[in-house]
Amino acid sequence: MLRRMSHAIKFYDIGLNLTDPMYQGLYNGKQYHQPDIQRVLRRAQQARVHAMLLTGSSIHESQEAVALAARFHSPDARLYYTLGVHPCCVNEFVLADTNSTIDNPTNDPEFNARLDVADAAFTKSKLRQLYTLMRDNARDPKFRAIGEIGLDYDRFYYSSQEMQLLFFEEQLKLSCLFPEMPLFLHMRNCCADFVAVLDKFVRGFADADDRFDHRELVREAGASHEHLPQIRDDGAIFYRFSPVRKFVTHSFTGSPQDLQDVLSLSANSYIGMNGCSFKTAENIQCAKEVPLERLLLETDAPWCDIRRTHDSYKYLFTDPSAHNLQKDDPWHSGLSDAYPDIPQWFNSVKRDKLDKKSEEEREQTTVKSRNEPCFMGHVATVVARVKQLPIEEVASTVWDTTCGVYGE
Repeated sequence: MLRRMSHAIKFYDIGLNLTDPMYQGLYNGKQYHQPDIQRVLRRAQQARVHAMLLTGSSIHESQEAVALAARFHSPDARLYYTLGVHPCCVNEFVLADTNSTIDNPTNDPEFNARLDVADAAFTKSKLRQLYTLMRDNARDPKFRAIGEIGLDYDRFYYSSQEMQLLFFEEQLKLSCLFPEMPLFLHMRNCCADFVAVLDKFVRGFADADDRFDHRELVREAGASHEHLPQIRDDGAIFYRFSPVRKFVTHSFTGSPQDLQDVLSLSANSYIGMNGCSFKTAENIQCAKEVPLERLLLETDAPWCDIRRTHDSYKYLFTDPSAHNLQKDDPWHSGLSDAYPDIPQWFNSVKRDKLDKKSEEEREQTTVKSRNEPCFMGHVATVVARVKQLPIEEVASTVWDTTCGVYGE
């Protein structure tokens, strides 16, 4: 049955941080092996990952995502990208000469809490820089979403709650100038505020302050689309999401109530899940409850892999009760069903051992603790077992849903 239905298995990884230094062989600033992006993408192809969405996390990393998609996109490995500033990187809107990237926190919550918009002209220029990047790539078919934007209250050592809230809303305002572009959203331990901000844009609201002079951009956009922001007679700008705008809260790790709150925002609200979405029993309950037709899947590589210590690990086995989960390999116990074209799962070595392998061996070798898009079948397997559905049904439905949100 599997081989007859294996054509139904194909994956779309909506969260791949290909700009991360790990794919250049750099870990905490130290070079351990040569860049291996092409091998990573070839392994993804073997695992039937046909499309990948490269995450923009800062202005610089968004620019890098554009360049990587242009360089490595192919019919067999379709690379698309998002443009936006992650909540952990929003300090770049207020700090000049900062290297604001997802791997470079200040590690100083008190410093972050003191930050404010001291130079409105500088902040306006940074928001314009981001808007210009979006505008200049608006006709690029590889530009598929605005993001990664949102809130992260677990990581105030990157940026403060105040700055995160401010620039989540400012980026959502900019997004309204591209009314049909989907969103790629981040939510961590902040559901009430996250939902409140999004609900403002779903319902529509008037902004009389226009702190960073978005009126210029609204006037520039004109009336080319019926759902663009509008300048009212009193000078306030009215923002509201287009009724066709779709948005995905990726890497979901909230509670079942959080899940319902996010999904209730709109029929166009979707959930993205990866290995970090399945760590605990509560996480697994969310995976069980999320409607399959509202679910997208991802690796969030190089992070968020599925580990033996996670509650999800047992779901990689058809019958976990028959195995020693601390020692047994799930490959021959059901996991291989997700990978019809791979006879044996890839080898894995520590990062300092990769370059000691032959070129042929490196093609089939991953780096321990560094996630890759080729692990998409692991994520889909957990969902299939939790929902008690065939892997083919999960893969096919999620593929169709993802294409409906971010395009094929």
